[in-house]
Amino acid sequence: MKRLKAHFHRYMIRSLIYKVFTRGILALFAAQLIRFFAPPDWPLARFSSLALMLGLLFALFAVLAWLRCDGLRIPQLRLPRVKRRDPPFLNSDISDHIDDEIVAFDDLDEEEQNVCVLLADALLSALCFALSAIV
Repeated sequence: MKRLKAHFHRYMIRSLIYKVFTRGILALFAAQLIRFFAPPDWPLARFSSLALMLGLLFALFAVLAWLRCDGLRIPQLRLPRVKRRDPPFLNSDISDHIDDEIVAFDDLDEEEQNVCVLLADALLSALCFALSAIV
């Protein structure tokens, strides 16, 4: 916990929210696709079973992120990204937020990225376990 507190800063909240949202939406989309295309008599076709499997998968990812935080060299799966260009109307300065600096996930150092991934996976794992218990 001390390592998490030492490496988690306020500017990482935006990256954490983005990471939780994108992974959560993709996981729910995958669960709904499996539920839609799976045969109805298949035991894992129920949403509670799929949510439990997603919870276990996110728990595994959280353990891997924890090991990466401890110094183990486990490569992350990085998808190729297209360099994003801002639209022309965003090139001007906004006087109200001139002092705010936006930090993207790619701008964080490796240890901060690992902490962000660990917290996102742990939060999604808990959310999926709660969904599997409720539904």
